[in-house]
Amino acid sequence: MISMGTGLNEVQLYAARSIDEIKELVADRVRTSPPGAWILGRGWDESLLADKRFPNRHDLDEVAPNNPVVLDRVWNMLLANSAALQAADVGRHTPDPPADALYAGRIERDERGDPTGIFRDRAKELIKRAVPVPTASDVEHAIRTACREFNAHGMTSICDPGLFSDEIHAYYNVLSAGDLTVRVGMCIAGWGFGTADQEATIETRVDSTGVASGYGDPLLKFDVVKFMPDGGVGDRTALMFQPYLNEPNNCGQFVFSERDLFNHVDWCHDRGWSIDCHACGDRMIELVAKAYAAAYERRPDARIRHRLHHAYLPTPTALELMREYRIPALATIPFLTNLGESFVTSLGEDRASGIMPLRSYLDAGVPLALSSDAPVTTFNPFVGFYSAVTRKTVYGRTLGADERISREEALRLYTLDAARVTFEDDIKGSLTPGKLADIAVLDRDILTAPEDDLAGTRAALTMIGGRVVVDKLSGTIAGQGQ
Repeated sequence: MISMGTGLNEVQLYAARSIDEIKELVADRVRTSPPGAWILGRGWDESLLADKRFPNRHDLDEVAPNNPVVLDRVWNMLLANSAALQAADVGRHTPDPPADALYAGRIERDERGDPTGIFRDRAKELIKRAVPVPTASDVEHAIRTACREFNAHGMTSICDPGLFSDEIHAYYNVLSAGDLTVRVGMCIAGWGFGTADQEATIETRVDSTGVASGYGDPLLKFDVVKFMPDGGVGDRTALMFQPYLNEPNNCGQFVFSERDLFNHVDWCHDRGWSIDCHACGDRMIELVAKAYAAAYERRPDARIRHRLHHAYLPTPTALELMREYRIPALATIPFLTNLGESFVTSLGEDRASGIMPLRSYLDAGVPLALSSDAPVTTFNPFVGFYSAVTRKTVYGRTLGADERISREEALRLYTLDAARVTFEDDIKGSLTPGKLADIAVLDRDILTAPEDDLAGTRAALTMIGGRVVVDKLSGTIAGQGQ
């Protein structure tokens, strides 16, 4: 949520279909920014660019010679211009992160050895460390901004992954001011989610809360510890059993070791913390499912519900473990539309068609909910709704037609089944007497509207706990703190 709120003030590149379009969007921001001001953006995808190549720092230099520019692709890659490299003191002689690390990183270089502007994995830190850190006021503003956008789309509950102490404090400040208009499950940043220095303090940060999963009130509570042990499919870093297309030696990567994965799961499990584990590749999904199953076998605890996030390509073994131990899959289904073409580029259409197999999950009896992972792609649940029922990419390609689900199933996976993942189906997720009055009245019937109209759905009325936060029916949108 904080990243999403912050991202709304950045250059939005999701719709860019050429390097010239990226340059135009950056140039627009340069014209309204003072020289030297940092320009941040996100959402570019080389697989959607007509140029059929990665953008580079020289492209950005043409429109931003005097402003440092940093453009995130997704989690594992960014593009920086020459001014940003200079500010970060990065150049030809800057080494890549240590090659002996499982999750190292790479500075892409040209034939002379100079950085092209593309930084992968841990190499991103070389640039990110130079970007100004948001102030406490900035973080609180991002929360309020995100609340307004979520409410406008009828959203009343979210989970925010990868939080550090200052961000948790910001949430409590916004709550105290009466401005938190979305229910938030706070996910503490765990292994694979921060810098090496931040990872050294994980156990201390988790223990210092003095609580466990579920502590808090219905508006703001501690949810899980967030892990990120592999990468993504589009940038070919998700851990696979079989290699990526045209890269016979690349099966992805561990962010941390298999042994550490099992140890970290046990550490959280023994302290009463549920885990939300990013897992995209089939090999990583199976490993995480095995780690969860081992923890449940060793120490059963009905208060804990470990989950798998993204859960792109489950193996038969993983499906069986997820069914037996009731391990939910949280499918970030908007990715299929917005990033689906990059999946095809990395895996080929046959393998890519099996990503996020919603029908298979349901038929196997695996707990399932739908999610977004914004701001990697859109937070809009109606784009996700469209993706779940059509499985179409932005270019109209259908990936895995047999994995489509019905509109009624998609609606349930975004509401009641999502509430069940966080042990909250007794208080929300359905319009039932005695539950919280979290209600959205939409501007169209998503069960009957034409497919192409689904993504444009907005809330005509949004209520949280009976409090009206959006009211277009009377021509008003409630302000924060009212």
